Amino acid sequence: MAGLLGELQWIGTILIVLVVLATIILLTKEGIDSTKVTATGALVVSLLYLILMDWEKGFRDNLAFEEVPHNFLEALAKTVNIEAILIIFSIGIIVAITKGAGFFDFVSLHIVKLTRGDPKKLLVALGGLTFFVSMFFDNLSAIILLGSLTVVTCKQLELNPEPYVLFVGINTIIGGLPTPVSSIPNIIFFNLYPEAGMSFIKFTAYMFPIAILFFALASAFFFFVYRKQLRIKVTDEKKGQIGRINPWSGIADRKNIWKSLILLSFLFVGFILTSIPGNPLDDVALMALITVFFGLFLFRTDLKRYLREGVEWEMIIFAIALFVLMGLLTAAGALLPLTNMLSGVLGADPTTRGLILVAVIIGVVGLPITGFLNSFSAALIFSYIFRALPAGLLTGLWFGFVLSGNIGGALTPLGSITILMSLEILNREGYPISFLKYVKKMLPLTLACAALGMAYSIVLIALGL
Repeated sequence: MAGLLGELQWIGTILIVLVVLATIILLTKEGIDSTKVTATGALVVSLLYLILMDWEKGFRDNLAFEEVPHNFLEALAKTVNIEAILIIFSIGIIVAITKGAGFFDFVSLHIVKLTRGDPKKLLVALGGLTFFVSMFFDNLSAIILLGSLTVVTCKQLELNPEPYVLFVGINTIIGGLPTPVSSIPNIIFFNLYPEAGMSFIKFTAYMFPIAILFFALASAFFFFVYRKQLRIKVTDEKKGQIGRINPWSGIADRKNIWKSLILLSFLFVGFILTSIPGNPLDDVALMALITVFFGLFLFRTDLKRYLREGVEWEMIIFAIALFVLMGLLTAAGALLPLTNMLSGVLGADPTTRGLILVAVIIGVVGLPITGFLNSFSAALIFSYIFRALPAGLLTGLWFGFVLSGNIGGALTPLGSITILMSLEILNREGYPISFLKYVKKMLPLTLACAALGMAYSIVLIALGL
């Protein structure tokens, strides 16, 4: 009987791995409804796990649940990170409120006017704006807001939009590094591993320097690769037209711009306050939700409208399904070989050498995994692996996992939805870039950022941080 149960466990694990792989492959196909595919995959894997596996043992041993609910659906719900879902939900509404107020149109017009249409200055300015927006808003919202604005700006200045749209797409990833609410990998790691003792300010203090280095590297890279397109000189007539731009002209109510600034400042200050010890509002997700209600009060609008128009419901369903899918993949023991290998490298008493070696392995292996799997799935896998490693690991290694879960997203259009959307925007505007052309063009930048991120993690480990 025990032998039969053991065989069923192996069969169940293999079938679950195959379903997860099939789901991931389908997600790489164009025209596929990612939400439906992921939800279907999660449902099939849930049934397989329930029927073929000792599900309580898997949750206890491989997901480290201290108490496993006797009801399977309750146990399944525990694989979903509620804090991450709340952040995605709240940020979506805040983006919708400020976008509806015309805040981002106002800012983009100011940028065009300040740069006087100079191609190089405009590239850095649009990238800098994207970097800042991506620090507090999710990457998808950032590319939706700024991708279209970039195209409109380039049309007005008669510039080739390719370098600008791609630079904006890359900077949604780079700008998503500095804060724990700015990218899906950051949200996952920040909430799935609270034992790291990481506050909002501490996270930003570690990640902001490397993000600035990435931004400088990306700027230099684009200046070199697109040097011909960026050498175009703007005529005096065009400069005069730009100088006469009035950013307030398209704003129906000027008070809404100031309200948007107040709302975003409230969000920023609130996130900082979550880092203060003893503060009753020390939860980032709760602060984001409070900001939503403050925004609704500030703009005197109703929640119903933004629940309908502002919330990315498909993104939330996709996130929940992916949490379940990757949670059950881990519970089935599919990640044990890699986890055991890394644990073996570290040993019972991790040394600096062992930690650095694991950081290198994660940096090398993480890049293709994230680039072809997508950063969301990769980050979930990395977070479960990290939690299974010996306790007391250094923050430097923790950030190695975080960086791997982000940077690989720029490797291919499959790694990040923002890169995929950037290519779709260019294709729509008559500047198509194929999958291979993108990889060939951006590969040196991605490899350089990956090497820099790996080096940063190693330095932190070597310093004992």
